[in-house]
Amino acid sequence: MNVTIDREFLIGTLQKLVRINSVNPGLVPGSPGESTIGEYIADVLRAIGLNPQIHAIAPGRVNVAATLKGSGGGRSLMLNGHMDTVGVEGMEEPFSGKIRHGRVYGRGAQDMKGSIAGMMAACKALIDADIRLKGDLVFAAVADEEYRSKGTETLIESVKTDAAIVAEPTGLDVCLAHRGFALFELETRGRAAHGSRYQNGIDANIHMGRILAELDKLTQRLLKKPEHPLLGPPSLHVPVVKGGSELFIYSDRCTISVERRTLPGEVFEEIEKEMASILAKLSSKDQNFQATVKPVLHRNAYEISPDAEIVKLVSTTAEEVLGRAPDRIGHDWWEDSALLAESGIETVIFGPKGEGIHSHEEWVEIQSVVDLAEILTRAAIQFCG
Repeated sequence: MNVTIDREFLIGTLQKLVRINSVNPGLVPGSPGESTIGEYIADVLRAIGLNPQIHAIAPGRVNVAATLKGSGGGRSLMLNGHMDTVGVEGMEEPFSGKIRHGRVYGRGAQDMKGSIAGMMAACKALIDADIRLKGDLVFAAVADEEYRSKGTETLIESVKTDAAIVAEPTGLDVCLAHRGFALFELETRGRAAHGSRYQNGIDANIHMGRILAELDKLTQRLLKKPEHPLLGPPSLHVPVVKGGSELFIYSDRCTISVERRTLPGEVFEEIEKEMASILAKLSSKDQNFQATVKPVLHRNAYEISPDAEIVKLVSTTAEEVLGRAPDRIGHDWWEDSALLAESGIETVIFGPKGEGIHSHEEWVEIQSVVDLAEILTRAAIQFCG
């Protein structure tokens, strides 16, 4: 069956995607989100013969979905990628889309506009070759993966498929697992007073220091736990500390954000107890110690069996295209694949090569995106029938 990837279409689409600012406003207030890039994707999908739907999930925030309808009797497959990016501070040319040394540069090139371009090129290849699949092939470009994943949360309320390929960048290896996370806000309360009035003041910042010392101990214990073969040990860090108002005043309030990275099998309720037990321990030693912990957001870690059918199919198809068997890897960060799997969709992670995720210089390798498109095309034909 002769299916050809339109390389010129793919590269041009990728460059245009990178040139559209789709920074997530949840991360950088005032940023545009996905509405403009979503409209562009929908226009391209219409041009290649699909009937896309734009679904608003919040003002300026959209999902774009389109279905290549099957003839019936086959299984359905979703190709999933996110349109939003992190911020661009420190980048010289964040939206250039320039090509250098076989790479496209710019924010989101690797994470994950290259993947979306590959997904679109795969759909075009099937339509151009007039291939009628038995099962449905669903294209899903989603919002907000970089923050709260409202896009995929909304998507799975109405879209169900038998399997999914989340095209996060993997270097053309097959990703079988990723970490989860739990975010907490901890607060200590003190008593404001003149900096000289030690009799009256209670220093919330010093009390928070006690918590930080206990969190450091917890971090060391976590790093000594048995490692996951693909993900390593669980971990913890404190990305934000805020305390005090000005000099010469005892701080009456101090807050920190705590980020706990989790492994498959770890339960949120047990992680929450880790935080609560630290506060209980410190409170028992000092009647003036007042502190609270508030859960902010948590997402479960994810793992799929190497023997799952979609894993074997993508692995075999990748080997056919690449001439090598892909490695099996894990990702340290969280991805929407966990939500898809929790909704009952067997999900594997597979995407292109690149560098610079969330850094000052980001790029994706063009040939790897072309290879991705061909692998997705072949996988759809074999899985959907």
